[in-house]
Amino acid sequence: MYRVSLEFVRPGMILGKAIINDNGTILLNKGVKLNDFYIDKLIKLGYDSVFIEDTDTTDITVEDDVREQTRLKAIKNISSLFSIPIKDMKEAKKHTVSEITKSIESGKIKAKLANSKHLRNIAAISHEIVEEILDNKMMSGLVSFKRKSDFTYKHCVDVTIISIALADKFLYDKNKIIELAKGTMLHDIGRMLIDKSLYEEPRKLTKEEFELIKKHVELGYVILKDIAGIGVLAPHIVYQHHEQQNGFGYPRGLKGDNTMPLPRKEIKKGYIMPLAEIVYAANMYDALVSPRAYRSAYTPDQAFFIMKRLAGSHINREVLKMMLEIIPAFPLGTTVIITSGRFKNFIGVVSKINRENLSRPVVRVMFNERRNRVEPFEIDLKQNPHITISGLLL
Repeated sequence: MYRVSLEFVRPGMILGKAIINDNGTILLNKGVKLNDFYIDKLIKLGYDSVFIEDTDTTDITVEDDVREQTRLKAIKNISSLFSIPIKDMKEAKKHTVSEITKSIESGKIKAKLANSKHLRNIAAISHEIVEEILDNKMMSGLVSFKRKSDFTYKHCVDVTIISIALADKFLYDKNKIIELAKGTMLHDIGRMLIDKSLYEEPRKLTKEEFELIKKHVELGYVILKDIAGIGVLAPHIVYQHHEQQNGFGYPRGLKGDNTMPLPRKEIKKGYIMPLAEIVYAANMYDALVSPRAYRSAYTPDQAFFIMKRLAGSHINREVLKMMLEIIPAFPLGTTVIITSGRFKNFIGVVSKINRENLSRPVVRVMFNERRNRVEPFEIDLKQNPHITISGLLL
């Protein structure tokens, strides 16, 4: 199978991976033959691409980092838990941030969250996801298919998966990683109290609107702090996941020192806690490779190119270095274009990952420079250092 933009999907193509909506329900299952109605519906819903089963790529199996059942449970419970503050504060978008905060502190939201079965479920699911991911030598590099208009719940799960894998590589123990997972699953809960249109409208925000969006971390912290079932670490993950190494992040302008975020690393006053440095990087990667209302998704190699430019100033250098060691720049099943060498401008699909060098995969060439189908043949980039590739979404 390989990934294809919905613009190039044609009736009769077979869906290679299930399409799951924002609330965790399967819209179209793997193996469905796509028709004009399905294609048009997916485009209207805001999806940008799908995986297609193809006779020339039947041996390329793209596995998720966690089981589909686990992912579905996580999305459904996050969606249900996040709906609690929405129901209690239907008019929140008409209030100032200080008024929302007062309502949270004095209202019943905390009690409802603390007593929610969904909160207990998230704690259990955090444990499940950790068990499924620990000791993975390499991540898939792929994230959920998200709609342009709303990606919050799936985003929380994807950031959790990446953060867990990174924390494991930095030698955190399982119990601490489970606490981290609870925080990342809930890291954007404060967004529920911000006017949804600010995230969904494809336009440049005013300075005032952007400042309001930035308040989601403080609101999330206020919602979650002091809830026993969540613990102490999770609210601080929520509070610090937008802080930057240079001190220009928000909400408190904490700094980082670009050293490894190891378990015994001292947290100095005015500095970001190590696990939040991990979440910052995971959050940025998933945001970049997901479509947004105002732009299309970046390919993983494009996302890493952007992140490398921000290493040291925004992202902890050591965290990014670790990401590059466990997440392929060209994930299995993704489409690439050859940018140099004899087959320049030919298009292929990543058919195998070289574990010793994640940026030099095996590419199955399937289209010539005119995008006409050719008899497939493979190029191992590890053996052909003169050939370069770039991510492409057909």
